Amino acid sequence: MRIVRERRTDAAAIDAMVAAAFGPDRMQKTVYKLREGVRPIRDLCFVALDETGKLVASLRFWPIIINEQWPAVLLGPLAVAPELRGLGYGKALMWQGLARCRELGISRVILVGDPEYYNPFGFRRELALHLQLPGWVEERRFLALETIAGAMIGVHGMIGPGSLAPRPKPERKVPAKKRDRARDQARKARAKGKLRKRRTPKRKG
Repeated sequence: MRIVRERRTDAAAIDAMVAAAFGPDRMQKTVYKLREGVRPIRDLCFVALDETGKLVASLRFWPIIINEQWPAVLLGPLAVAPELRGLGYGKALMWQGLARCRELGISRVILVGDPEYYNPFGFRRELALHLQLPGWVEERRFLALETIAGAMIGVHGMIGPGSLAPRPKPERKVPAKKRDRARDQARKARAKGKLRKRRTPKRKG
């Protein structure tokens, strides 16, 4: 098995595998509302390849925001080819993805999934007790993980789609009078410079 970053050419194979794993009704699930119109975090998308180089499992993370102030990531879907489930592909992707989250300084990870599977990775129901999703989910499956101890303390509210892209800084508007004054000063400075160049140096003797 080899784990690599997801490649652009993997999209079709991943879509087919996710469809096989979660069925046609997956698009109606609450977590998909957090993915609509949002791209997964490229540096947190991984695939597992078998010994022949065939893609057999995938994992993606998505940017989210809690109560419009606490950034976090949404884990999933984690998909494994049906005939290869139980062989460790999913767990290997999980450890790789969470290790990368820590490297990137991402301190909060949210997911909806089976606690029996995700508890060993550190996900806990109690860490998500004060969080809300934009739709119904089975409460016991709504889990959170702190990659930095205490990252979920005081965090509460509705989860919405987010973005890790830096926001552009707003342009500073210069008042018209100040702008005109600056132009006049620049014009006078240029004129002075030209006059100095035209002056001939005094002859000695």
